[in-house]
Amino acid sequence: MAGKHSKRRRAHARAPERRLPGIELVDAQTKLTHRVSPDQLLAGRAHGDYRAMCGAQFPAASMVDPGRGPCQLCQRRALP
Repeated sequence: MAGKHSKRRRAHARAPERRLPGIELVDAQTKLTHRVSPDQLLAGRAHGDYRAMCGAQFPAASMVDPGRGPCQLCQRRALP
């Protein structure tokens, strides 16, 4: 007899989450969220300017700034 805590329940299949490559950083001036490769993140740490996948060079905003939205060029270039 299956009770409410039965282990026989079927697990719902989840669609795999698609993750884009790179790290998201918010541009301090435009408030757009850009994608930055790990190599560019390390290169930009010394001076605080980062080069995004779209080619934009920008100073990073505070890590708690949610930004206005994603950069569309970075999104397209990050897709395989």
